Parts: sequence; C-alpha cells; structure tokens
Amino acid sequence: MKGIAGTPICGESHIDKQHEDEIRARLPGEDEAVDAAAVFAHLSDSTRVRLLSMLAVSDMCVCEMADLLGMSQPAISHHLRGLRQCDVIRFRKQGQRTLYSLSDNEIGDTIRRLLDVVRCGKEQA
Repeated sequence: MKGIAGTPICGESHIDKQHEDEIRARLPGEDEAVDAAAVFAHLSDSTRVRLLSMLAVSDMCVCEMADLLGMSQPAISHHLRGLRQCDVIRFRKQGQRTLYSLSDNEIGDTIRRLLDVVRCGKEQA
C-alpha cells in the first residue's frame, strides 16, 4: 500500500508485489462493500440472529416468531423487512399466511453454516 508520496506507508520496502496485486484484485468495489456492510449490519442485532436461527430450522409466519420471542408482530415485521432487503430471507404466501424462510442462495447457506459453527462452538466449550 502506498502513501500519498508513492512510498509505502510503513516505510518498509514491499518485496512481494505479486502478493499485493492478488490482494488488490480481490478487494470489493465500493458498491460491493456497501452491500456487504448492509448484510453485516442486519446480522449485528441479537433479535435478527434469533429470527434467523428459527428460520434455519423451519419456515415460520410472523405470529409464530412473535410468540416465541415474546415480541409484537410489528416489531418482528420490522426486523424481517431489513433481512428481506438484503436477500437474507424470503417469503411466500400460503393461503392468508405469509411464511418466511432463509433464502435459497449463497447468503442463506452461509447464514446456516455460521449459525451451526456458533452453536457447535458453544456446545464444545
């Protein structure tokens, strides 16, 4: 990484330019970074983590989630809206009910794995 004058910020000579180029090539663009930050922000709330944990087990409607967490349906809907916006969850209509589930995409799969890792880590401790 170079400072304003074109010399490395740390004052050291960076020997492995190829390594730096590989890292630079993998850095997300600004738009990608903003999208990733939005997902991380939505995952940083304990209520949302609990909702995602439930949805990793089974599709559920808002009233079921509200009952399990002892929260109001509007509060649950507020959390779900944000998770839907960043494509972490999806919904489908079943009669008059709306059922929510983790998305069937890479984000949903990653959330499932992450929840398993966290749960397994606590069980082993």
